[in-house]
Amino acid sequence: MSSLLIFCRDCGRQVPTSQATDGLCLDCRVRRSVADLRDEHARLWRKRERYRVQNANVDQLARQIARVEDRMGQRIKELVSSDRQAVDYLRKELEAARGQRYSIKGV
Repeated sequence: MSSLLIFCRDCGRQVPTSQATDGLCLDCRVRRSVADLRDEHARLWRKRERYRVQNANVDQLARQIARVEDRMGQRIKELVSSDRQAVDYLRKELEAARGQRYSIKGV
């Protein structure tokens, strides 16, 4: 028997009710859960680039970025059941964070 399909409240995509929680698909739940960490990653990366231009030591910033990436992975792992799927989501979120590094937020 197939499950019912509902529309995700955030992206509008049709997903089975078995994969939706609070009206959100897994993609949207993952994106929302790591949004603050993605912003922090972008902020630290821009800071590291500024320091690197000034020939300052960036080792500590690199460790901070790695810790943020680890926390992103932990949050994703809490939401996703399979390891392979968690790795795919982490890769996608890190790509989004890398793309967000150089975007300027509106005032």
